[in-house]
Amino acid sequence: MKNIFKGKILDRINDEVMSHRNENVKTITTLKEALEKIKQLKSTYYFKRESEYVSIPDSVGRELSEDIVADYLSPEFDISAMDGFAFRCEDNNPLKISGSIYAGDIIAKINSGEAMAIATGAILPKGADTVLKIEDAQIIKDLLYGKKLKMWENVFRKGSDYHAGDRIFEKNHRIMPQSAALLYSLGEEKVPVYKKIRAGIISTGTEIYNGMIKNTNSVLIQGFMKEVGCESTFVGAVPDDYDKTKKMLLEACKRFDVIFTTGGVSVGERDFVADVITEVGELLFHRVAIRPGKPLAVGIVKDIPVFSLPGKPTGTLTALEIVVRSYFTGMPRATCELMINEDVMLPEEDFEYILFVKIVNNTASSMGRQMKLFDREYNTAIISASPRSAVVEGYVITNRDIGKGELVNVYLFN
Repeated sequence: MKNIFKGKILDRINDEVMSHRNENVKTITTLKEALEKIKQLKSTYYFKRESEYVSIPDSVGRELSEDIVADYLSPEFDISAMDGFAFRCEDNNPLKISGSIYAGDIIAKINSGEAMAIATGAILPKGADTVLKIEDAQIIKDLLYGKKLKMWENVFRKGSDYHAGDRIFEKNHRIMPQSAALLYSLGEEKVPVYKKIRAGIISTGTEIYNGMIKNTNSVLIQGFMKEVGCESTFVGAVPDDYDKTKKMLLEACKRFDVIFTTGGVSVGERDFVADVITEVGELLFHRVAIRPGKPLAVGIVKDIPVFSLPGKPTGTLTALEIVVRSYFTGMPRATCELMINEDVMLPEEDFEYILFVKIVNNTASSMGRQMKLFDREYNTAIISASPRSAVVEGYVITNRDIGKGELVNVYLFN
């Protein structure tokens, strides 16, 4: 019996080795191709949601489900953009200072040859058409001297922000804090937005189902979804069983806008998820040329996008960050250029490698190296399994070896 069992294990290992040798030629998807397919998926499915009205403070981070059009012009008057003096540009120095006007005062009036001290935000007096900055003014015995100005210089013109009928925001605009402020100025009280995406999370694997290891990936995905402004629910764990996996996936597709699964997407004997998607839906791609994160599958089941992530936690994070994130937001990560303080050698060509780095004294240092998970050659298999290795400030994407002291582009998590 032991010999028979050993034979089965060896057969499985040989099959997986052959699969690994052939995958680059037949099935692996480049990062560029994967991102293009995600873009196409988003154009079809992302905005297939109902809308609702929410308060302006609650609208930040949401997308508008309608165009927003102005009902009136802004500003309603010519406004001073500087602290200084208002007068007619055709008048010559010196000008008699006839008074002062502040933001909130009623509209004043000046005559030819006069000037009025004016504060930023105050309504331009009738008869004035320009503002001299206070630092350019010289005052001698209540007379104003200064350089010659053009008409409307330092003046925020009436209606220059927008007019009635102007389309201020387009449908699908993601509302930022500054967007919310402008919506308030437009007189909006409730804002039409799409309902939040509802994601269902399924964890596969008998070891997860039996509680033998902690289900860290579901927590990771929920945090990711919160960061991009979506809602998520842990549906449950399923053992390594084809029919049970299919049943849970199909039931989840009835309840959610997108589905995440973790585990079961590699090339092992019990990796069923990609086959399930192929049977009950459409598999868009399976395995991407990134490390960590290669065993990523994306498909459509019952008109619902399904993102099937690797089982290893840092592999899950990488797949989310590098590929899946583009489905939920088009906002790029901020970057900075830093010197790397170590040599990094890549084990294999034709992959984009994600190197998670800590930033110390304005230099980049691999967390995996600090943890002694690898020396010079980047060991993605070990990094993928280590949640701690990705608790960093950012990451570097590279498809070539990196030399100590080289400048690298770091994508920042914060």
